Amino acid sequence: METGIVTNTSTTSTTKTASQSLDKEAFLQLLVAQLKNQDPTSAQDTNQMVQQMTAYAQLEQAQNTNSLLQGIQLQNQSLFQAQATGLVGKKIRVETSDFSLESGSASLGLSLASQANVVLTIKDAAGNTVATLNEGSQAKGTHVFEWNGKNAAGETLADGTYTVKVAAKDDSGNAVSAKTTQDITVNSIAYDDGAVVFMANGHSYYFSDILQFSA
Repeated sequence: METGIVTNTSTTSTTKTASQSLDKEAFLQLLVAQLKNQDPTSAQDTNQMVQQMTAYAQLEQAQNTNSLLQGIQLQNQSLFQAQATGLVGKKIRVETSDFSLESGSASLGLSLASQANVVLTIKDAAGNTVATLNEGSQAKGTHVFEWNGKNAAGETLADGTYTVKVAAKDDSGNAVSAKTTQDITVNSIAYDDGAVVFMANGHSYYFSDILQFSA
């Protein structure tokens, strides 16, 4: 007989994600379960039991060692971060094509892999070439060039951030590897996922970007 009542049946399923690792608690549970299900009337493999207990002890020792190492790592990280704050106000030398013009004066650092004839092309923030400096023949090593902040017409340019492009060639016209550097002052320290970040002139630098520290 039809009652006119319609029943909707819904099934709710729960999905459990199996662990991909076996910790010491799970290992111990398996061992206890094995002992409970052993047949006391049959001969027992004592060597297997010793091996299992040894494996459990090694697992526990390994996990304790990992916990200890993680604690040491956190302590060292905190200590390193605290020491890094002492670098605020210090000068760092970084590899960069950017440099600052302040009060009509700027210093441009350059490192040459070998002797080269050097031409420096300076551009403003809009990418316009404002000055070309022919520095002539320069020896291998580190050099510092001064720029008076004037363009090709002799006009003094506004303070700000500029970029420099280097053309370095040997006497045969072959390109020579050149790195442009800048000495800047660390304004503050920040942290990025535990890594120390040095803030200077509105830019951020990691330890791998720094070539030299100075007072």
